[in-house]
Formats: sequence, structure tokens, C-alpha cells
Amino acid sequence: MDNRIKKYAREFLNMKKGEKIANPQEIILVTRVARVTRRSLKHFIESRVEQGNSWDEIDYLLEKVGEIIKNPQLEILNPNQRNYPGSFLLGNFYVDKKKAVIVVLDREGGIRNIVTLYFAKKAYFFRLLNAREKNK
Repeated sequence: MDNRIKKYAREFLNMKKGEKIANPQEIILVTRVARVTRRSLKHFIESRVEQGNSWDEIDYLLEKVGEIIKNPQLEILNPNQRNYPGSFLLGNFYVDKKKAVIVVLDREGGIRNIVTLYFAKKAYFFRLLNAREKNK
């Protein structure tokens, strides 16, 4: 993972919601096939803070994103196609946290943008996983 992602995440952690940032379109490669812009990363940080996630939880999400993209337990079409047509949910369940980490990637083709990432409850994750298995 690009070293800038955590540096920028820490920078955004203490900023006010809606506060302007320099170079919002700067691209940060997370894996060979996924990237995030500074603007998207700031929005992600704001959203997680708003939901009450601590820095340690945000750091955990950032640590897991590359692993999930490379080897997801779950990969399905995003049920929320209205906002992000063609997007996918990728995720893994982590026993140590008793939660899943979900990564939302935009539509397929080339290097994909990470729309967001978040924790999901065990029941939600396994409901999605079971639905995928039934549709195979």
C-alpha cells in the first residue's frame, strides 16, 4: 500500500467536515487494480469519524483494504446501484474484530476507484455471502 494513504488519513482526521484540501484529485494507488483520490479518502475519514470509529479502527480498515481487494471472501454486485451503477462489494470477515470489512469498488475496467470502505456486522456479511452462494 502507498505510504501516503495513512499520512493523508491522519491529516484528514483532524479537519472539519467540508474543509477544503489541497490536491483533491491526487491519486493514491492502494493495489495494482485499485486507487483512491485524496478527496475520496477525506470523505471516507469524515464518514468513519461521524460514525464514531476511532483512529485504531480507521487504521485497521486501511490495513485490510489491499488484502480484501486481492483475496475477497465476498465479491458481489453492490445492492446500492442507484448511487454507484456497476459497483461491487468486496469483503472479508475478521474473527479478531467480530466484524467484516467491506470495500466498495466502482464499475469494472482498468484501475478501479475505491468508493468507500466500512465495517459490517457479522449477520449482514454472512447474509450477503449466503445470497451469493444461492445465486451461483
